[in-house]
Amino acid sequence: MRFLRLFCFHLKIYASNQYFLWLTISSTISLFLLQFIVAYATKQLNDTSLWIRSGIFGLWSSATTSAGCIGFQRFQGLLEAFQEIIQYHHPSFLYLPFKASSFGLLSFPVSYLLAVLLGVSHSNVSMRLVLLVGTLWLAASLMDFLIAGLFLLTTNAIVYEELITIPLLLLSGLFSSAPILKPILIPFQWIIPIASPIHALLNSTSEFNFLGFILSCVLWGVVTWILTKYLLILSKRTGNVRLM
Repeated sequence: MRFLRLFCFHLKIYASNQYFLWLTISSTISLFLLQFIVAYATKQLNDTSLWIRSGIFGLWSSATTSAGCIGFQRFQGLLEAFQEIIQYHHPSFLYLPFKASSFGLLSFPVSYLLAVLLGVSHSNVSMRLVLLVGTLWLAASLMDFLIAGLFLLTTNAIVYEELITIPLLLLSGLFSSAPILKPILIPFQWIIPIASPIHALLNSTSEFNFLGFILSCVLWGVVTWILTKYLLILSKRTGNVRLM
């Protein structure tokens, strides 16, 4: 219950910030409209992946704000006890990056509404779609823990957010639907947790690479654990967790 209260409180603070709010909405809308123009010109408005791709992009754009979320909330004055929390291994600090991907779920209803209003084909909201979106959210949340911890080492985290937004999406296959590229991108389903959900969401006939998803999550989980352990040691020795 303590975790839920802290999560809801910080999610509210996160959503009240105009940058985080409009980043998710504008990212979703801008990619949707860009795809819509191309689809309209090529008479491919029956492509149901158009709104799903926009939703994925919006969710990930929100998730990558975890790079600077801890430092930003320290600036807001909400993390005065953060040093004590991280030193005593208190699990409540997990809500910090978790809220970024959670707020990103807003991108899917926004994208779906645009598809309805503009007459773009949109698949029915099935249980498979809901489960895959949930899986994508879990994968993004897991990656947020590593991203938040890694960028906690620098004071310029927000500046570097774009360095991880697009590259990871490209390697996950969000913008690469050409058949010639699929064999190249398949191995990344075993490395990047969001790759398998993205592939399954954009290809309704493809099976979900469950084993690849699990192994990639384990890989990121192990790296996150090693980094967190290092941050705890660094915090105890030096009194801060920043190197740059």
